[in-house]
Amino acid sequence: MLPGPTLVRECPSCHGHVIETTMASGNTFGALFWPDGKMEAPMMPNYAAYVGCAHCKASFWIEDIKEVGQFSWGEKITDTFSDATQYKEPTEEIFLQGLKENDLTKNKEIYLRSNLMRLYNDINRDQKVQRPATQAQIDNWERLIEILGTKPTADKLLKGEIYREMGEFDKAEATLKGEFDEDYLQSLDILDKLIKARDSRVMCINPQDD
Repeated sequence: MLPGPTLVRECPSCHGHVIETTMASGNTFGALFWPDGKMEAPMMPNYAAYVGCAHCKASFWIEDIKEVGQFSWGEKITDTFSDATQYKEPTEEIFLQGLKENDLTKNKEIYLRSNLMRLYNDINRDQKVQRPATQAQIDNWERLIEILGTKPTADKLLKGEIYREMGEFDKAEATLKGEFDEDYLQSLDILDKLIKARDSRVMCINPQDD
């Protein structure tokens, strides 16, 4: 992994300074994947697009707020911005706050809700015995199904995964019929096998040997 510049941005609410780490290049060697789209890759961190301010209760799309400084890797940022600190990683509360934005586009809502879905799944991730879904989780699933498209491959795969997690295996199979982009065929094959096995668990699809 090759780090990119470190950015300092200004919160539009309190004007506090938050740090955004960037990456110049990375790879997925040794990465772990789950059928809900979660990935953990040592050499390719997942940087959130919607985050919380470290100084107040505001939350925002990190690319939309004012950039006030840029530093090379290893430079001391606090000499210039004494209050600068890493933004808050998104929580359920932060995602729900984002969903209340007045000018929220469909793509932004899909981003927030799909990441909220993964957050809700974390309690069951890689657990052989899975806890029943909460009403908040069910409501999020149902809204995602409403707004996901029928043509983009990524949308169809996510919709099929939602039906699988809900135990609606026939609907999952119906969703995944038709042509798919070649790049997604491996993901489609894995999801298809889980659906045929009537397996609704959120388990790592490529666990590493100890």
